[in-house]
Amino acid sequence: MKPTRVISFDLDGTLTDLSFVDSVWLEGIPKLFAQNNQISLDEARKRVKREYDRVGNENLEWYDLNYWLDKFSIDASPQQVLKSYRERIRVFQDVPAVLENLKNQGYRLIVITNARREFVDIEMQETGIQGFFERIFSSPSDFRLTKNATRVYENVCNACEISPSEMIHIGDDQDFDFGVPKKLGINAFLLDRTGTKTGAYTVFSLEEFERKIIKRFT
Repeated sequence: MKPTRVISFDLDGTLTDLSFVDSVWLEGIPKLFAQNNQISLDEARKRVKREYDRVGNENLEWYDLNYWLDKFSIDASPQQVLKSYRERIRVFQDVPAVLENLKNQGYRLIVITNARREFVDIEMQETGIQGFFERIFSSPSDFRLTKNATRVYENVCNACEISPSEMIHIGDDQDFDFGVPKKLGINAFLLDRTGTKTGAYTVFSLEEFERKIIKRFT
């Protein structure tokens, strides 16, 4: 078996905290919806959440800001909404050092995210971490799929010219980042920054992840 040299990261909740995306979806959209319909912010949040839940996070529309702006008849562009909250984009404290260490050790670093390209671009611009990555894949923008499909990971492996066993993936979603890639034979790790989950492939920080992969794969 060839050595594992490609490490794939989820984005939101793994590299960047959720302040930005939560602000866009749970504050920005409800606020604009409330203004448009002259209702309270609390009522707007309830109606918006009901529609989010109806669509569900396994469907492409869930991640599509244009879809929701049209759905709620909001006269704003995705760029306007995203820029309103760009100051809330932050990487977790352990991210820069771990990425630098892994890159210096010769690993090929990539990102596989369910975020659409417009989210990815602004997050990379604000954090300055794009230079660590060989490739950044947005599953809905690049493949018209979400990460509940093994085909996303197959496509990425093909693009990187590796077999699934040559990839390590880490993310914070039990299904999208752990269960699905595991089915394909990818060395998947679940990142739980809350420290509440257990398992041999569960880690509580990227620093712990780095220690584990160095021990297992070098």
